[in-house]
Amino acid sequence: MIAALAGAAAGLVLNVALIEQFRGRSAITVFIATLGVALIVENLLVIIYGAANVSYTFAQGNLHHIGPFLWTTTDIEVMISALAVAGLIYLLLQRTRFGKAVRAVSQDRALAQVSGIPARRIVMQTWALAGAVAGFAGFMLALTIGTFSPTLGFSFLLLTITATVAGGLGRPYATLGGALIVGLMLQIAGTYTSSEYELVYAFLLLVILMLFRPNGVFVRRSTVAVRA
Repeated sequence: MIAALAGAAAGLVLNVALIEQFRGRSAITVFIATLGVALIVENLLVIIYGAANVSYTFAQGNLHHIGPFLWTTTDIEVMISALAVAGLIYLLLQRTRFGKAVRAVSQDRALAQVSGIPARRIVMQTWALAGAVAGFAGFMLALTIGTFSPTLGFSFLLLTITATVAGGLGRPYATLGGALIVGLMLQIAGTYTSSEYELVYAFLLLVILMLFRPNGVFVRRSTVAVRA
């Protein structure tokens, strides 16, 4: 809960201090700006707290052999939590007035404002929600690996981008499927070679996706008719 609240607060600050300043710019511009802020925050944390890893111990529970997989109790709790959060987000976006407002603002902010939707407030609430989900995800990640440092998130940045591209940009539900695909492919590749090359495999998969399936693996290719 504390991690989610801290993430929500960080999302609000990021929106007010940065995102609103880039309103109307392209998505890639906003992405580069947020990446720059992340690098600044990471280095500030390193300066204040140092770059050494903090190790801790959590009881991982018993081992459960389910089909070809060997999971701990903590692994199962993480998977259930991910599915629960994804389900709640789906219900929030599809079954609530807030979700309808979010979809309206994402499609056409100006038209949504004319229709009486407080677009600025909706954007702020959306960033708070995104920050809360990110904070909770960071907590679950730290729970499973047993170490923590200011650079923890950046080691998973490439994996996150690859999963997003695999699912399709702007398709929040398909991203979950993209994450499953990326995770399975990396685990299979690591089984036959070495898990130390995980980021190499992720980058290779990202390049292949950008070349052949830039819109995501769940999006059908559009057929373009060319007339002479």
